[in-house]
Parts: sequence; structure tokens; C-alpha cells
Amino acid sequence: MKVLILGLGKSGTTGMVYKVAGGLPNCHAFSGGKPGKYSGDYENAVYKHTYEERKGKNFEVFRKHFADFHYDRKVWMARDPRDAAVSRILYRFHKGILFNNRQYQAYLDLILKKEPDPAAVPFIEICRYAGHLEWPVSREQVVEEERVRYARMRDFVQKLDSDWFLFKYEDMVTGRFDEVNRYLGFSLKSEAEVPKGTGKDKVVRKKAFGDWRHWFTPEDVALFKPAYLPYMESIGYDTEDWALASEPVIEPQFSSVYVKNLASKGHSNILKRFYDNFMQRYYARD
Repeated sequence: MKVLILGLGKSGTTGMVYKVAGGLPNCHAFSGGKPGKYSGDYENAVYKHTYEERKGKNFEVFRKHFADFHYDRKVWMARDPRDAAVSRILYRFHKGILFNNRQYQAYLDLILKKEPDPAAVPFIEICRYAGHLEWPVSREQVVEEERVRYARMRDFVQKLDSDWFLFKYEDMVTGRFDEVNRYLGFSLKSEAEVPKGTGKDKVVRKKAFGDWRHWFTPEDVALFKPAYLPYMESIGYDTEDWALASEPVIEPQFSSVYVKNLASKGHSNILKRFYDNFMQRYYARD
């Protein structure tokens, strides 16, 4: 059996790969790379890919791939876009800070300022300093990038046929696997974790949801709401619930400490990625 896991980065795709692989005998688990890179004659295999226009992994690329490569099961991983945004921004410097020291410090200073007083810094200000090509970008640029990203995801999801299963990150975290198990035809290994050898420390942050309520301010809600609502509606999220935490708390362990740990291990994480690619080709998960 060949299983595909597809979603936006930081939507739980990595965790899902190992839960699927744990439920199938002699299953190879493949992550990333060009679609089709790890195709082979395997008894069982699960493939994880993420949608990312910046890296050339747009939906047209995936549509062409699907026309040439057959999957027995296909899962779209969805996550509340507000939580996904927080997770993605905090993951920004996971490859290290070489040649980006000034940008990294400006970005980190905003996080450190926000931690003791979450209302002091709107989340969008941190986003402005997390760009890959330039920084700081305008608020309008940040919102437009999110609007386009989620508009394209909404269009893709709305056109998925019955061969696909839409699985929410929130259901994975809370252990609601009955429906996805029925779709797959076997039971996921619900307790499966991302192996440490794959750089688990750079993937897993909090394994929770609703964190955006502590990071967003009323200003952020007004800015991001129009960009996220269409996708949220298509997935089935509550489009009316934009309530923020009455007493927001941002824990350094899951923010500045996490960010600094990622940045300090940037080079080793690159080596781990090459190691992972090698092991994916030659190592079968029993």
C-alpha cells in the first residue's frame, strides 16, 4: 500500500507519517524531496510532502505528480491557520542564522519583548521580521502572502475528490483516529513519535492547539481574519470563534528558548536532513 500525506508545513504532516508507518508492516517512511523522488517497489510506503510555493512545491506540481503516480490512500492534513502561522514563524531560523544575524536578532528581540507582556507586540510585527528575501516587510505584504497562500489551499481542498481524506491536526493531537482508520483500512500507531534521529527537536514544539489566542492581539485578528476565513470555512473550523485569552501567557520554553535552540542547531539540522534522506532510501521501518 502507498499512502500520501500532504499539507502545509507545520500542520502535523511529519507526526502523521510515523503514525501511518507504525500501522503498516515493513513500511518505508519518506519525507520531502521532489514528488516521486522515492518511488519504488515497496510492500508498504508512506510519503510526506508539504505545499510551499517558495520552494517550487505548488499545487500544479502535485497535480502533475498525481497523474503519473498512484497512491492507494491520500490524506490532506489541515491545521487552524492561526496556530499554523505562530508555529511557522517560530520555526523561521531552524536552518541557522548564517548571514542573517541582524535579522535574527531583530526578530528575537520582538519575541523577548512580547513574552512578558503579550499585548505589547502584535504578532504581525514579528511576522514582518521573518521574511526570507527581505526584512522588515510591510504589514500589507504579510497579510497578502497569507491571503494568497490560503486562497490557493482552499481552492485545492474544495476540488479534492472522494479518494482523499481530510484530517485535522487538532484531531491528531486529541487522538481522534476512528474515521481516518476506517478510511485507511488499518489502525494508526497512535502513540508513534517522530524519531530523535530525524531531528525531532526541530519539528516538535508544543503538540497543542489554540496557542494563537495568546499570541494574537485584537489588531492581529482584524488583519488576519479576512485572509483566513475562506479556508477555515472550507475545512469546517468555527469561523465565529476569534476570542483571545483573557490573560495571555507566552512561555519562553515554547517561544524564545525554542527559537534559540533551533538557531543554534541549524548546521547540525542540515546534516540530519541529508542523513534522513539517505536513511529514507535504504532503511525500512519494521
